[in-house]
Amino acid sequence: MTLCPFTGSHLSADAHSSLPPSSKALAGFAGGQPAKLLAGGIGVAWRAGDIVLKPSANSLEAQFLAETHAGLRDVPDCRFQRPVPVPPPLSGPPGGWEIDRWAAWHWIEGEPAPDRAREIVLASRAYHDLLTPLPNNAIIASRTDPWARADRVAWGEAQADYPADYLALLAPLLADPPPPLTRQLVHADLTGNVVFSRGLAPGIIDPTLYWRPAAFAEAVVLVDQGWFTSTLDLTPFSDTPAFAPMLRRAAARRIAEQPEQVAAHGKNAIEALTTARRIANWAEVALTRLGSAN
Repeated sequence: MTLCPFTGSHLSADAHSSLPPSSKALAGFAGGQPAKLLAGGIGVAWRAGDIVLKPSANSLEAQFLAETHAGLRDVPDCRFQRPVPVPPPLSGPPGGWEIDRWAAWHWIEGEPAPDRAREIVLASRAYHDLLTPLPNNAIIASRTDPWARADRVAWGEAQADYPADYLALLAPLLADPPPPLTRQLVHADLTGNVVFSRGLAPGIIDPTLYWRPAAFAEAVVLVDQGWFTSTLDLTPFSDTPAFAPMLRRAAARRIAEQPEQVAAHGKNAIEALTTARRIANWAEVALTRLGSAN
């Protein structure tokens, strides 16, 4: 299921390998149960029983994500995936998180509902409150995937080396410096990664963490709403701090992701630019409405 063409879920089918987990990884993490490729995302996650396995491109990042989420306490207002440690005797030194370059997470029940924006915002806040005291990690600045590069462009930490059409879309969004909000670890791709199930708190899945203000994660959700609804509703974000400047950064990131995906994964160039323009138009309407409300 393709959730949002602003994100990596809109890559061509051959942009990433969908090879299944190794038999050793399945045996170690899931007791040898058969694996089924999961829809959504970038098409590399597999489910075996109640375990989700994902290939690990970077062992240090896999360790960082696993140790971060293994140490979080449970709270009533959101669920989140827990990592699965490598069982002995496969683990070797204590604390192993990979088998054959595969990492594993516990499955949490639910389905995405991108239109439930206010509930996503509230789940985001509960989750990010847990992350607030945690320190930055050098692995975040070292990532070179298209989404990390686009994020740095959106925050003025990297030069936008893109075709002129993209530079014209980005210029008004990046004209002012970002506000001095406190930065912390954030999950900045929540729209399709918050799942809902009757009787359960919203569940947050598939974390990739950035060092940004928590309000930025909420602004990304508003930008993504431009794909799921034709009606702009700012009400779910009425108490998001510094919302207008956060919205500019969020729109800039989603725009910058498009040429990054063209360069890295061969995304169709016309489709990418069309998506970027749609993002810019949606953000302009939202910013205009925010301005008239102040």
